[in-house]
Amino acid sequence: MKPLDFKKRQSTIVEDMNKSEIDLFLITPSIDFGYLFKSFMSISERLICGVLSIHDDAKIIAPSFEKENIKNHTPFDDVITWKEEEDPFVVLKESINFNVKKIALEPTLPFEIYTKLKKQFPETEFIDGSSIIRKQRSIKTEAEIERLEEAGKYTIAGMMSALELLKPGLTELDALKIFQKEMTLQSGEPSWVLVQFDENSAVPHGPPSERKMKENSVVLIDAGTMCDHYFADITLTTFYGNVTDEFLKVYEIVQEANDVALEVSKVGVRCEEVDFAARKVIDNAGYGQYFTHRLGHGLGLEVHEEPYMVKGNKRQLVKGNVHTDEPGIYMPNKFGIRIEDDVLVGDKSKRLITFDRYLWK
Repeated sequence: MKPLDFKKRQSTIVEDMNKSEIDLFLITPSIDFGYLFKSFMSISERLICGVLSIHDDAKIIAPSFEKENIKNHTPFDDVITWKEEEDPFVVLKESINFNVKKIALEPTLPFEIYTKLKKQFPETEFIDGSSIIRKQRSIKTEAEIERLEEAGKYTIAGMMSALELLKPGLTELDALKIFQKEMTLQSGEPSWVLVQFDENSAVPHGPPSERKMKENSVVLIDAGTMCDHYFADITLTTFYGNVTDEFLKVYEIVQEANDVALEVSKVGVRCEEVDFAARKVIDNAGYGQYFTHRLGHGLGLEVHEEPYMVKGNKRQLVKGNVHTDEPGIYMPNKFGIRIEDDVLVGDKSKRLITFDRYLWK
């Protein structure tokens, strides 16, 4: 696969900082930290902070005992360390040798860290850096798209292997373990799964339970595994046993909504219009009250990220956006059907992976 260009990511952020007259962008361990600096380390009480500046090269502030770890797992050459008895926020301030008027903060940075930064930079304006970093993250490069495609392949391969192991009498919790195991065998990375049988499938995102699969059951699997930290998110709804006419009728309506949303999703279209297109199909079929959530969400280093396919989001899709297409009909005390694909936006958008969903045939 193509390598991820972390230096290019950083330089693009700095370009946007210049346009907005932002002197510093401070990023503590988070998804955004991993996106910019490669390492998906966890945040702790000890300050680790990446620093992007319009005046000099990227650097990082870290505990002295972490120096080699940082150098081995991030692209940083400049590691500024602090000792356990030192105040790391003072060390950070002393490493900045120019007047700082505006600092952007990584949007999930803890409030406790903000208050300590404010103490060191009392005259500085602090702003939310999400508009800079999240916009860039939402536009996938070829290297990222490769990883998303591979994650989808691993997910489907694991799903199909797991489906072969399902049998009446297994609980949703039993099935969850099977799907997680089979997908992780494919990817070598953590996997997540939601399993729902029959009436439980009518509750979107309901937790798995002790409900048992029957001889004739609706089976809804919402799952994904990863490739190099990039997620897939695919929902397969199928039928085990003798499929009913009502299931087939509803399934075809949801599939049409999924297909129409894919056709409408393209460069220049507003996100809400993709939602509207799928919703119109379901409304016209008389099931509008049973489609109870947005059509979809962005996908990448997080399962849910920008852009969101939802009413009110007038943001226009651009080439390289990746989003889910997941219309659903959920009929209480009966069953639910959701069909979810991962879509790459272009002048003509496409599913990142296709497979035979009509398994009952």
